[in-house]
Amino acid sequence: MTLENRFNLIDEPWIPVIDKGQLSLRQIFSEADNRGLGGNPLQKLAMTKLLLAIAQAASTPENDEALENLETTELARNCLEYLDKWHDRFWLYGEKPFLQMPAINGLIERRKRVELKAAKNDAGRRNAETSAQPKLIGMGFYPDLPAENNTILTQYQVPKVLSNADKGVFIVSLMNFALGGKRAEKNLDPLTDGYAGKTSSAKAAPSIGNYIGYLHSILVGNTLIETLLLNLLSQERVEENAYWTAGLGTAPWEVMPEGESGTVADSLKRSYMATLVALSRFVLLKEDGIYYVEGLQYPSHKDGWREPSMAVNTQGATPKIKWIDPNKRPWRELASLLAFMSAGGVQGYDCQFIRYGLVRFRSRFKTIGVWSGGLRVSTNAGDQSVKQDDDFVESVIFLESSILGETWYNQLQIEMNALDKLSTRVYASTNGFFKAQNMNDSSLGGQAATLFWELCERRFQELVDACAPPHETKKVRKSFAHSAIKAYDTYCPRESARQIDAWAKNRPNLVDYLNQ
Repeated sequence: MTLENRFNLIDEPWIPVIDKGQLSLRQIFSEADNRGLGGNPLQKLAMTKLLLAIAQAASTPENDEALENLETTELARNCLEYLDKWHDRFWLYGEKPFLQMPAINGLIERRKRVELKAAKNDAGRRNAETSAQPKLIGMGFYPDLPAENNTILTQYQVPKVLSNADKGVFIVSLMNFALGGKRAEKNLDPLTDGYAGKTSSAKAAPSIGNYIGYLHSILVGNTLIETLLLNLLSQERVEENAYWTAGLGTAPWEVMPEGESGTVADSLKRSYMATLVALSRFVLLKEDGIYYVEGLQYPSHKDGWREPSMAVNTQGATPKIKWIDPNKRPWRELASLLAFMSAGGVQGYDCQFIRYGLVRFRSRFKTIGVWSGGLRVSTNAGDQSVKQDDDFVESVIFLESSILGETWYNQLQIEMNALDKLSTRVYASTNGFFKAQNMNDSSLGGQAATLFWELCERRFQELVDACAPPHETKKVRKSFAHSAIKAYDTYCPRESARQIDAWAKNRPNLVDYLNQ
């Protein structure tokens, strides 16, 4: 039976874009005024990776010199030509659905026949029929299916039928960011004969990692095409990276693997293209739901997985990674991400997208933004979920290219160290206020410090700009000192005489900070 091709991602609007709603892939590359992607931070990351994969497949320059001379108009034109060439591989439904595995349908039917044959009563037969139905996607907000025993607390948790546009975003998000766990289809034969690598709990997708979630960072320009150009890698850079042994690789929609292992699958796991569009889940959209199976298994960062958006410190015996922390906003990691600007080159954590892009395009673009974000998850015995204080996190800081350099960076480090000390002082002063009244509750000190950082975020862009010579940071420091006092006063009331006495004795004295 020939399946009808429906909803082509090149022609149909589905990608969320700031100020414009949903656009098609063709509109993304043909409209020069697209500012940036919409959606939650993880969807932004997943869609940026997809667009970068298209750009790399369509227009990977041979070396950095060719990349520096590449114009945004030429990049966009090359991508449009590429999309025209591969138009038949971007159908969401059909014989070759985008990033999907039609062979799953056969596995489901085979399991159904086995279960029906083994059923001893009507209840067993009903269970076999029910398990053969596609699963509901849920809200589509997280790259995961809802657990069967989810407790519904609000109307926002009620599963809904997603539009084709939302399903497209969901599938792209799954490939690199699917949460590990037991929501995948059970008791299915592997697509590859003899493959024994799967367990009852599906492995987490490579871009989220097996723990709490990687922090990802990219450069952003004034337009979406500029953003893609800033993060594009040359063939030269791809080949010098020892982790991508298969080189640039082939986009998976061009040649999909037939199963969990084999020549195509192995190449996809070892290529740079896998860091942009992995295949961590084999899926198939059907009716209003989805069949959801564990796909290719990728290594963790300890086993050599590297993405140019990850911040990695390889100076020790074991590589260290920057993780997502909702209590520490990503803008506070800016100094770590820009460590290559210090004397002696790369020191500490290194993010290749940031380092390569700023070195190449600093003289070409007036302003370049650093975007960082991701999703924090909780992991228990391989099962990942979003709970308690887990959340999406993102921040963006824009850098004036003309002021970047070692002098500016050194001053930024000084200011960040000073802010860290202010935070510690707020914490200690708040705790001192309560200890003076024989009330020991260190959590309030932590809450005051958190409020301090939240207040600082509003003025951090001013601090970044003020670090340029001649370092006019005194005015900004007054604002941060005010934030420290406000955080202290918020958690340390002064209503009774005893409170007033404790408040006055422990109130932070910030004269040294203001006079530095």
